[in-house]
Amino acid sequence: MTAPSRSSSRRRGPAPVDFELASLLGFVIFRLSSSLGGLAERDAQEVAGLTLPEYRCLVVLATRGDMGVTPLCQVMHIDKAWISRTLAKLAQAGLVGSIPDPADARRTIFSVTPRGRQTSQALIARAMDRQARMLEGFDGEDVERLLELLRRMQENADRAKGP
Repeated sequence: MTAPSRSSSRRRGPAPVDFELASLLGFVIFRLSSSLGGLAERDAQEVAGLTLPEYRCLVVLATRGDMGVTPLCQVMHIDKAWISRTLAKLAQAGLVGSIPDPADARRTIFSVTPRGRQTSQALIARAMDRQARMLEGFDGEDVERLLELLRRMQENADRAKGP
């Protein structure tokens, strides 16, 4: 009698289930987000040698105006330590500056420098071009409907997370 081979004696788990990962909305959105983020990071590297988080932080400051770390965290949905490190890198690169908050000297207000404004304008132009390419074949009504559906989905996700 021959001994069973090693591979045949191992349990391989339950039989496959009739399921396709790509049928999950979360997977589809994650994949799209990853693709879009990769394209944005490529542009950020080409334009200014920035990482994706640095690019996003710079553009938020450029478009929303001067702000401290806490409001920036709220806008970007990112923790304070991450934002602080990113702002330090942007300051070192000469893209943002800071001043003490006149209302509370323990806090700092960050703003884009002239170089940061020029860089953010180039990044925004690339972002608008990239978005136009992603929405090729969609008409204005398609885009509005897509955005509305995504907003509603985000509201549902926020409710599901709870208070």
